[in-house]
This record gives sequence, C-alpha cells and structure tokens, in this order.
Amino acid sequence: MTSMKWPHGLAFATLVFVAGAPLACSSRSPEQASEVRQNLERVADPSIVPVSGAPELDPPLPRLDGEHFTSFDLLQNRPLAHRVSNRADARAYWVDAREPDFMRYIHGNHGREWIVGAEVDGGVVSATKGREARIWLPAATGEVEELALRVFSPARGHNDLQITINGHRLEQVALTEGWQTLRLPLKGAPVRADNAIVLSFSNMGRVDGQLSGGGLAWARLGDALPPEVQAEEGDVAEAAVKSERESGAGAESDPMEHAKGAAVADPGAAEEPAALENDASPRAIEPHQHILGQGEVALDAGQGLSWLVWAHQDAHLQLEVEAEPGCGPRVRLEREEGEGTVATALDDVRVLVKGRGDTQTTSWKLPVEEDAITRLEIFAGEGCQEPMTLKGARVVREGSLPEMPETIEPPRYVLFWVIDTLRADYLPIHFETNVQAPNLKRLADEGVSFEVAYVQGTESRASHASLFSGLYPNRHGVAGRGKVRDDVRVVQQFFKDADYRTAMYSSNGYASHLLNLRRAWDAYQNNIHEQTALDGMFMANQGLRWVESNLDHPFFLYLGTIDPHVTYRRHEEYIGLYDTEPYHGRFQRYISGEDLGLVKGKKLPVSERDKERIINLYKNEITYNDNAFGHLRAELERLGIWEDTLVVVTSDHGEEFWEHGSVGHGHNVHQEMVHVPLIFHYAKLPRGRVVKAGADVVDVLPTVTALLGLEHPEDKQGMNLLPTMFGQHGGYPSPAVATQYQLHYGMQAAQWKIYLRAGQFKLYDRSQDVLELNDVAEAHPLASRWMQDSVGWFRAHRSRWDKERWGVPTNVAPGFWEKVSQVD
Repeated sequence: MTSMKWPHGLAFATLVFVAGAPLACSSRSPEQASEVRQNLERVADPSIVPVSGAPELDPPLPRLDGEHFTSFDLLQNRPLAHRVSNRADARAYWVDAREPDFMRYIHGNHGREWIVGAEVDGGVVSATKGREARIWLPAATGEVEELALRVFSPARGHNDLQITINGHRLEQVALTEGWQTLRLPLKGAPVRADNAIVLSFSNMGRVDGQLSGGGLAWARLGDALPPEVQAEEGDVAEAAVKSERESGAGAESDPMEHAKGAAVADPGAAEEPAALENDASPRAIEPHQHILGQGEVALDAGQGLSWLVWAHQDAHLQLEVEAEPGCGPRVRLEREEGEGTVATALDDVRVLVKGRGDTQTTSWKLPVEEDAITRLEIFAGEGCQEPMTLKGARVVREGSLPEMPETIEPPRYVLFWVIDTLRADYLPIHFETNVQAPNLKRLADEGVSFEVAYVQGTESRASHASLFSGLYPNRHGVAGRGKVRDDVRVVQQFFKDADYRTAMYSSNGYASHLLNLRRAWDAYQNNIHEQTALDGMFMANQGLRWVESNLDHPFFLYLGTIDPHVTYRRHEEYIGLYDTEPYHGRFQRYISGEDLGLVKGKKLPVSERDKERIINLYKNEITYNDNAFGHLRAELERLGIWEDTLVVVTSDHGEEFWEHGSVGHGHNVHQEMVHVPLIFHYAKLPRGRVVKAGADVVDVLPTVTALLGLEHPEDKQGMNLLPTMFGQHGGYPSPAVATQYQLHYGMQAAQWKIYLRAGQFKLYDRSQDVLELNDVAEAHPLASRWMQDSVGWFRAHRSRWDKERWGVPTNVAPGFWEKVSQVD
C-alpha cells in the first residue's frame, strides 16, 4: 500500500471530514436525521442569515468611547518619566548619570556639586566636585533590597566611599582605581518613594581637570540584581576583608562568610555594554534609555516608564498598543496615603485580543477620589516575546475643551497699572482679607484673574527687567545691578511695531534709564527723578491728561504706581478701616524706608503694636491705590473708551511682615514675596474667569503681543496666556516660577510649592500651610519627586527655557527633548 503525503495538515483534515460525511449520515438515528433536515430547511430559508464558520472573537479591550480630551500626553512627556524595570513583581528604579535627565536628580546642579558629562578612561560619568555630592533618587514601593551603582574612582590608591540614604549610613566600601559596580544591601535603611543620598569619598583624583572623589555612571534602587550577576570571588573577599577590619573579626574568619550581605565592589571595564542576556558580567547591567526622546516607544518585557501625574477625579488612562497576541501592558497607579506612605490603587495586566489587529486601544478609569499627584507605571508585560510599542499614551478627561476664537480683535488702547510692592493675599481676590479694594475686585470679577502668578525677582530691578523684557533674570542679567542690554527688545518697542503711541509715567525710580527702559516712548516721566508727587491719584490724573490728547490714535499707557511701597503713609479716610484702636507710637503718620530698613536689620526694636500699625499703614495704602484706579476707570468710561481698552494689573513683588522672621522684600522667595496679582480685562476676553494654572510675570509681554496680532517674539521666555485664559490647557497644573537672583528658586504647581536653595529644598503644601512653615517632603514623597523633577529641568536650562516652544516644566511641548539634549 502506498502512503500518501499531504502538503498541509488542514487539507488532510478537510478531506477526512468530507469523505466521512456519508458514513456519518448513513449511521444516524431517525431523530438525528430529522435534525439534519430541519437545519437544511433553515439554511434554505432566505429570511435567515447564515452564520459564518469563523471562530467568534473575544470581546475587545475596555476603552473610553465617549467625548474626551487630553489632559497630559505621557509620550510627549517621556523626558519627565523615570526608568523602571519589573521582574517577577520586583521593581527597580534607575538613574543614568551620563544623560541630560540626570539634572533633575541633582536639582539642576544648583549646588554645583557635580561635574556633569565628564569623560574618563573608558566612558562618561557625572563626578563629584570635591569629595562629596548629593543626589535624590526615587524608589518603588514595597521592599527595596539593594542600592547598586556603577562608579569610577580617579584616585590613585586608597579611596573609601561612604553612602548615606535619608541620613542612614550604609556600609563603607573600599574602591580601587578605575571602574567598579557596587551592590549595597539596604536592610534596615529607611528607604522611601523618594530618597536623599549623599556620596562621600575619602580621596580624590582628577576628572576633567578638577579634583573629584569619584564619578557615577548609573544608580539603581530596587530588588537585588539577578543571581547570575555576581561579583568575582576575589572582589567579594576584598569587600569582606574591609568589613572584617571594621567589625574586628579574627584572622580565622572566612572572608566569604563575612561577604554575605556585605557591600560588593565589582571591577570591570567600561566599554559599551552588551545586553544582559548576552553577557552576565556586572558591566552588562545598564539602564534602558526610553525616556530619551518623545513620541512612541518600544518596551521589552519587564521594561517600563514611570510618570508623576496629576490625576483629576474624572481622569482616564488611554493607551494605544502595538504588540503580538498574548502581549500587552501592565499598568500600576500609586497614590499617597500620608505620613510618607504610598499605596497601590491599580495594578492591572491586559493582553491584546487575538484577531482584533496588531494595534489596539484600551483605557482605565484612574481610581482617585480627589485631584491629586499620583505615580503611574506602564510596563511591557512579562508575556511579551517581542517588544511592545506604546503608540499612544494619554491621561484624558471626559467632555470637551472650551472653544477659543480663531482671532481676537486687537484692543485700540492698552493700559498697564503696575502697583509696586503689592502681595496678592492682601487683595480680596481669591483670598479672605479685611483689605478693601472694591475697584480691583470688580476688575477681576469682570475679567481674567490668575490664582497663582509669580514675579521673577524679589526687588524692583530684577522684576521690572523681567516684566519689560519677557525674560528670566538669568537671561536679562539684571540681578541687583546692571541694566537691560540694548539688544533686548522691551514691551514698548512691540507697541511701536504695531503703530501705537506710547507713554510711561512711573514713580519707581528704577523703571527708568537706570534699567535702560527709557526708550521707544512718545511721552515719558519718572516722578522720582523729576521730584514731583508720587501717589496713585496724582499718577491717574497724569495719565488721563495724556490720554485725552491721544484718543485719535491707538496707544499704550504704562502707569507705575508705588503707594504700598515705603514710605507707608497714613490716609485719614482709610486708616480707620484697619487701625481701630488708638496708637501713640513712632509710626503715627508714616514709616519711612529708612526706618523699615532699621527694623529689618534689628537695629530699631518694634513692639507687637508697632508691627500691627506698620501692617495697617500698608493696608491703607492699598485701599488708597484702589481708589485711584477706580477714578481712572471712571474717567475712561466717561471718555467712552473703557470697552476698547485692555487693562493689565500686576506688581513687581510682594512684602514680608514677619512671616519668616523679617520684613520688607528682596530676601527670599516665600509666597508673601513673590505671589502677585495678575489681572487682564478686555471686552474680547472671557468674563469672570479664574485661572488656576500658574503664570509668570514674564508671560505678560508675549500675551499682549499676541493680542496685538504680532508674531510670538523669537527671543522671549514667557508664553502667550490667551489659550490658558480660554481653558485650552485642559486643567493640568502649570507651575509659577520665582527666583531671587540665582540663589533661591520657588516653584508652585497646584497646592505644592518647592523652595530650592543650593544643596537643599523644602516642600510646602499650601492647601494646609499658607505661611509655608512646615516642610512636608518626607510625608509626601510623590509630590516631592514631582516638584524636584520640574524645578531640576528648569534650573538646568533657565537661561534658555522658552515656555511658548518648550512647554512648562510640568508638561513639556513637542520638540522639548531636542532642545535640552545639551546642558547649559
């Protein structure tokens, strides 16, 4: 008998089925034959649609199909993500000190403790400048077993490395010259979701021509490295010997016994590493680089990205995934639970449904009960045999964005009313206060007001330079001295480009030729230099006289008032609103700048009643200024031009009244110093809109030029706020940024504010602590990491940051990575 070979198993199976059919029919019972006849009759019935023989597909992955909009694009914000890996439910966070994003783990190198991007034999490192440097590293929730580092020791001979984590000293490690991989067990160490780490070396060598204790290639906090990645026996023994010397172990001790659980140093070359699966030596351990770029990303099994994400109550995660069947994403969401604890609120794995395409979309409702900062991790599932590509990853919200007009008719007239030394919380706008300012409140109620707006500079010179130039102080160069360069265009020059007449009347002496601001004005007077009256009512009438002679042409009028600036003077019609008890002290009629300076310098003692009087004098000056603005508005309405006028109200800085132990301004970036009012009023803008997104005073110039119909200025760092005013930002928190020269940085997003000094920072929860007295960084590690990432990116690129084109530090724009690939 000749055997037959079938080219396809399927054809053979089909032939058997067909050939066997008559045999099966001939053996049917009468009941079976009747059933067959009924089925044939059903097929013959034209009213019955035949059923396909194809297998029925499983249901598609869950997805959000209703109308929704993007709040935060995760792939666009890959530079804000963190490297994370997952292996058998054990996670590890990685930091690469050779890449541009390292700056966020060292606060933008504010303390100048690091030599970033230094070349050494066999590779690149970031090296300590001197013997010691700090770094702040994230970690996964749950047990964190090990801190692993790849370090380079430039010292010839003996060099010990002492590492502390959150104040806890780990075991000291003896380094050899050159490269080594360190593995330090963390049993008993107080590891948190965010960790302060100090590297201290005992010796130094030369790195990039500078003295350095050592260089760092990468660091890893998480589970222990895989078992196949072990130190060579001699290296373990060396580490153990050092441990033995310090513990006083006898000469008969087995060094390998002491090595168990001890810090391990693994020397190795620093050549380009092979993949771990191809080379199990320590030098094969490398962090993935999927945060280096923007847009879609391919992840191998166990590789992941972790974002700190502001999640609204109505937020969903939506993913578009390309993968093989059986492969899909694992999604974890963590949120704070107070006292430093972080809990998992979502942990879900989904795989692509067979037969529904190589690319599928799915979504999750994020389990948050109130708007909050969360940590969102996305991994390629462990079942992925091939890379999983995230083609889209967005946090979305149900509904639609408000509409914004395609064009806005430019205002015929523009008025800046700048109130020197006015802190935002002393206005009845967004705050409960007894200060009466009904005219400014009416303006805010009828216009657009920003809940959080920061000024760039804590004294008149730096802040005025930023207002006029649209640049941060590091760019315009005015920091206590100096002036705006000739090649930096200022706001009045753009009005001249648009054929507006321009006039400036100011009672601030620095807003003048002293800052190189006396240019491109058709009319100009600095009242201090001219020794005229300085008060707001005088200035309102001063401006009105110019207005009445220029109604036939579009104009820009800048009025720089200084009523709340010392000298604080008593106004009989207003002081009684605040000082209801008799006062017989030194400050009966006023307090001068000289006296306030003596008080600030602790050379003029003041009682609690004196302090109360000083504050009440300040308050009565605000009410006086508000009355002057009300007079100005009434006259513009009488002239019939109010509806055609864009009015911008802001300040150059605030004022402290002993909230942090001092008085006056120019000495910190706490809220009383940097939070200023920012109000826009124009008939074509939204009415009664309160904007919760943060704003900077550097944004005023590009916003006004946009309203004039001009192109966005190429060399400005501020952004056009019009889309934000119309709600186009999707409600995602944008930060407000303040600086005191190059010493202190303040940044607030939502209720969280970070205060950065060289080598240290504090985090404040302003929803609970409006005076900024309590550092809650340890209690809120996710919020702390979120703000450190943002301020670190900004501080590193502060001189080049362009909000219009780069986005903001909490939500970057397309093209951001290309711009920041080189560190300033």
